[in-house]
Amino acid sequence: MTETETATVAALHCANHPDRETMLRCNKCDKPICYECAVRTPVGYRCKECVREQQNIYYNAEKSDVLIGGVVALMLGLGFGVLAYIARGVMQLVPAGGIFAIIGAVFIGPAVGGLVAEVVRRAVKKRRAREMKWVATGAFLIGVLAPMVLLFGLQALLIFWVVLLAAGLAASTIYARLI
Repeated sequence: MTETETATVAALHCANHPDRETMLRCNKCDKPICYECAVRTPVGYRCKECVREQQNIYYNAEKSDVLIGGVVALMLGLGFGVLAYIARGVMQLVPAGGIFAIIGAVFIGPAVGGLVAEVVRRAVKKRRAREMKWVATGAFLIGVLAPMVLLFGLQALLIFWVVLLAAGLAASTIYARLI
């Protein structure tokens, strides 16, 4: 073969982007992929479909698990919200209570988030779902914020900013723990 024939035979086009030439193939299904479609794994480059197929092994939730997780997170969010509003009111009575409220929010928020994530995980018998982190985090935030907005209106977002700080830290912990 001549050099031109070798180049013609070796030139592949990405399966997802036919206008792109590539020399890279998925090491599992042997599909030609470009660098945008390639996912680097410890065993080499794979296409996104093969990576997703491998990840699906770890997601074993039943259809009702996401709903159960959301309801549990919503109820825990309501409970946390009520306790946080009460604590915020008590901290206003203490001189220099504002700084203690901020410190409490920074330490208590992530601890509450870890607790909520663990309760959600146990409620669904430790089964995993891709959507669980989004649903549980959103439900928790709705549980914390809905009563505040319903009772005090939108100006409560300015009044209860320490509660929002704690809820945000808790929500980020819930999301991170349910991945």
